[in-house]
Amino acid sequence: MIIVKMNATTVECSIAASELHEIGLTPEAVIEGAENTTSFFAQLNREVGAQLDYDPETEVMMMSKNMMMDGSVRIFAVKMSNEDIQKATDRIRGAADTILKMLTQEKVDEIKAKTGKEKGVALNEVITNVTDTINRIYGKDDFDPSAMEQATTSYQPLSEYARYMMEFDNFDEVKRFAKVVQKLPIVDSSLYKYEDRYYLIAGLMSANESIIYDMRRAGVEYSQMLTVNAPEAMVVEEHGESLIADDAVVHLADLAR
Repeated sequence: MIIVKMNATTVECSIAASELHEIGLTPEAVIEGAENTTSFFAQLNREVGAQLDYDPETEVMMMSKNMMMDGSVRIFAVKMSNEDIQKATDRIRGAADTILKMLTQEKVDEIKAKTGKEKGVALNEVITNVTDTINRIYGKDDFDPSAMEQATTSYQPLSEYARYMMEFDNFDEVKRFAKVVQKLPIVDSSLYKYEDRYYLIAGLMSANESIIYDMRRAGVEYSQMLTVNAPEAMVVEEHGESLIADDAVVHLADLAR
């Protein structure tokens, strides 16, 4: 998750679809605010709140969610004080009055009375004016490119815990892998045999990119297949034969010595 602090009150978060899939979510679930996204948004609120020095007692956090063409999700978070709320409502009230004046029944009747090309031109003019007014409500015309100079970018993993499953052809390969990763912060691990193949399921607890890289590199190098937070692990756990139920990496690494 890439977090860009635009200014003192606004943060932009970009999350790739692949990152969401790794923690068992989909872009659609995030956009719709599905029930299983509760912990994701709780973490996001903490990250954004820390960036903006947000005080939940006196301020409001507003978020807008958008799904991009590549499946990634972009979230804008804006911190609003009482003064900001008053300014925003005053602007909306003023814009609403303007729109009502633009869309009087008399104006609509004038458009309906026109014919041919003139009808389309008149309707387009009204729609354009209304759209411009709405844009001003959200401050889209007030964007200052120089504000980007204030922006600061950071990267935060979506979760410190990730569940890895590696597939192996034989028991010796499992032992070699365990010996390589035994010093990584693996907090739980189990070994299963399913359809003549071995599956090691291990939970890694770390937000350190180099540690995550070491785990994934070892999986790619020593196993036949590596998956992260994949639903296939549930099939192996349910139907496979449990060989080592707890601390499998520790026991396997001992056997490899």
